[in-house]
Amino acid sequence: MEVVEFDDGIGGDRSGLDDAVAAALSYLDSVDPATAADAQIGWDGLRAASPTAGPTQNSVQTFLWVHLRVVAEDAGRAQDIANALADLLERLGHARYAGIARSTRTHELLAAAPDALWQQRYDEALADSGIGPTDTDLITWQDVPEGAERAIADLIGETLEVATVAGEFAPTRLNAPPLGTKTLSTRRRGVVDAVLRTERAGGVLLEQLVDHRIGLWTQYSPPRVELYRGLSDELHAASEPAYGCVRRLEGLLALVGDGITLTERGYLPDALVERAVATLWTPREWPFPSGAEPDTVPVLTVRRLLLRLGLVRKYHGRLLPTARSRGVSADRLWNILVARLVGTDYHPETIAADVVLAEVIRGKRPHDTTELCSALLVAEGWTHLEAPPRDHQVEPLAESVLSELTALGAFSYSDGRRGLTSDTPSPDGIRLAAAVLRHRLLHTRLPAL
Repeated sequence: MEVVEFDDGIGGDRSGLDDAVAAALSYLDSVDPATAADAQIGWDGLRAASPTAGPTQNSVQTFLWVHLRVVAEDAGRAQDIANALADLLERLGHARYAGIARSTRTHELLAAAPDALWQQRYDEALADSGIGPTDTDLITWQDVPEGAERAIADLIGETLEVATVAGEFAPTRLNAPPLGTKTLSTRRRGVVDAVLRTERAGGVLLEQLVDHRIGLWTQYSPPRVELYRGLSDELHAASEPAYGCVRRLEGLLALVGDGITLTERGYLPDALVERAVATLWTPREWPFPSGAEPDTVPVLTVRRLLLRLGLVRKYHGRLLPTARSRGVSADRLWNILVARLVGTDYHPETIAADVVLAEVIRGKRPHDTTELCSALLVAEGWTHLEAPPRDHQVEPLAESVLSELTALGAFSYSDGRRGLTSDTPSPDGIRLAAAVLRHRLLHTRLPAL
């Protein structure tokens, strides 16, 4: 899916803008050549960060708050360029943008060090501005979007700016107090998601981002190319839930009810385990008699998964539902499962999980994932050893995600005596694996290449 730049920004005709810039720079040069030179530097940088049609509030903030502090020699020099750019923007009739360039917030961000302090201040500034593309359940933006992601972020920034100027985030009643932070955030996330779901330049924007992120990830190492090869169709299809994978989570939550007393060793009572096996697993899926929870792998795995997902908690010897789980819908349960099964971190454990997920998406039970996992760990700098990690160093990293996928119905449990085994994942299992890998593509912030 090819993505093109969006040229219908709010800046209008480019040729007229260029003429106006030349005239404004000429005036500044007649007053103070040094200011004009700094304004030219600032304008060139802003133009590179802006849509084709001209600057937007989002591109002004991105240039001043992100790029300028990197390209300038020091904070003082960066501030000089920001002030000169403000003079130029004012001459061009962009008083609001000039105010951003001169603002205390811009000064603080240009002077902020180290990077951790800048990131905190930048996140706060972006949230307060209401213009930058906000992270939502659909997407977590890279710190500095590039390529297709930047074009989509620019479009969202323009949409938020127009909505802000039009008063869509203002109170509807006369003399009413400003909207609260939570209400504003919810409305802005709604705008971001609405834009992402639109079709533009030949495809839905969110699906274009999936393709872009695959391309971005594969720049990390040659083994990444193999990891994602042939997965595109399933990753796009995974935008739709597979409710069969939450059936056992729902079922065990229902059995826990308002709470249940655990055994002295902290396990579910045998009677509840027996009911769970009888109602949530077929004899083919669990070809063994029920017993104590430690001996009934699927029940133990699902109960521990409910704990990890924050849907139940242990308290004074009892297993209790959390506020998150009360009245939870199947859609919400699916979203929680997809978001938290592996998470969005980037480290050896999640790399191993990526390999397992990719194999399941391809319709295979993961057996020999060590070679690719080792290649990824070595190529992406997670080991200082000259030789690849050994099997026992890699295989345990993937075991937990495979066991959880199996307990949720991706595979049946193997019973060699009856010939009951499954090396082909269920359709719902494939959809779940694809949804989790898709979520990681859309929400993991990658370290700099």
